[in-house]
Amino acid sequence: MKDAIKYLENKLEEKDVVVLGLSGGPDSMCLLSILKKINKKVQIICAHVNHHTRKENKQEYEFIKNYLEKEEIPLEYYEIPAYKNQRFTEAEAREKRYQFFKEVYQKHHAKYLLTAHHALDLAETIVMRMIRGSSLLGYAGILQESQMDEMNLLRPFLSVSKKEIYEYLEQNQIPYVTDSSNDSSAYLRNRIRKQLLPILEEVENYPQKIQKFSKTLQEANQVLEEEIRKAYPSVVKNNKIVREEFSKFSRKMQLLLLKKYFHEQYQNRINLIQDKHINKCRELLIKKQPVSMDIPLKKSFILTRKYAYISDKQEKKTYQIKLDNEVRLPNGGIVKKISESQKKSNYEIHLNSKELALPLYLTTRKPGMRMEIKNLNGSRKVNDILIDKKIENQEKDEIPILIDSNQTVLWILGVSKSKYDVINEEKYDIIYKYEKKKEV
Repeated sequence: MKDAIKYLENKLEEKDVVVLGLSGGPDSMCLLSILKKINKKVQIICAHVNHHTRKENKQEYEFIKNYLEKEEIPLEYYEIPAYKNQRFTEAEAREKRYQFFKEVYQKHHAKYLLTAHHALDLAETIVMRMIRGSSLLGYAGILQESQMDEMNLLRPFLSVSKKEIYEYLEQNQIPYVTDSSNDSSAYLRNRIRKQLLPILEEVENYPQKIQKFSKTLQEANQVLEEEIRKAYPSVVKNNKIVREEFSKFSRKMQLLLLKKYFHEQYQNRINLIQDKHINKCRELLIKKQPVSMDIPLKKSFILTRKYAYISDKQEKKTYQIKLDNEVRLPNGGIVKKISESQKKSNYEIHLNSKELALPLYLTTRKPGMRMEIKNLNGSRKVNDILIDKKIENQEKDEIPILIDSNQTVLWILGVSKSKYDVINEEKYDIIYKYEKKKEV
């Protein structure tokens, strides 16, 4: 406990404003007491969140409210009204809790956000991440100092055991409440705490040893981070991975570069990205094919022939529009009926109405769609034609296709024409021209 007190005395300066996440439990009440005793005029703002998971939540709030009123310490309070799908998850609760802390932090122009995570929490987190998989820094567990959403986080108790906390509370007669959910075996973290970690608590000086282990991993990660920082600017440009540059690195370095890239894109939601996502994205990157992959938070990992990047997932938009004299398409392009041929290209088609089933329609690509090619006995899949023309995956569903009433494919606009395109001027009576949306 002495090390934690000394750490806070060295870290905090006179008149600093700090936000303390206060649950009312033994850990946060102990930290509050120490903050009050530090011989500096530190302004403490307590922030309490009612998770609405237990009937005791209201009683805990009343306990905190009454205690802080006596101590003349400001309290910021927030109730989580509901959870997605009416189902509590630790991840969502944590997200909402830290969002509230951020609001309090900004409101009071705080210098630090303090939480009372202790040595046992650090050990639990390390074991959890060993089970679930993580990065080198992730295996280090909870960091004593870190940044989140422009907040400076301090966790001064990481070298303090639970036993020391209870001893301090008893000696100083500090009241606290207990969380009954900590006894539930429904949560993996609780099972680790109750079944695995009691053995660790028998080891002499285990808090210092577990923190030393964490710091060793953090130092090793710093060395790796330096190498990644050197390589990253050549691989990632304008938030896109340059596939040619990416391929120059070793497999391990590629994985580390990908993890940094995903961390930048997901920020505090990086816990949603697992090793399986990183490994699959690397596999796709080295295959050098244009493709896309669904990833968490309704996003897509999109690969073109030159780049790879993360984008919000686009819902496929389908349409079938009856063709008239002029049609404006969802992609911004325009199809016009014209009286005279202007130039022979894939942006203009000449048709003989006697060979078609009218009316004509403009539509989007459909699975299995085929087109008969001029001077070729048979047909080809529209998708294969688009691949041959090096059309990127994200563009394929935006390209309009002209069909007749029998669903015969006549024209992939701007890309390729079918055998129904008539060359002899005497034999066609329909001409359509396609104008793509002009790039700004």
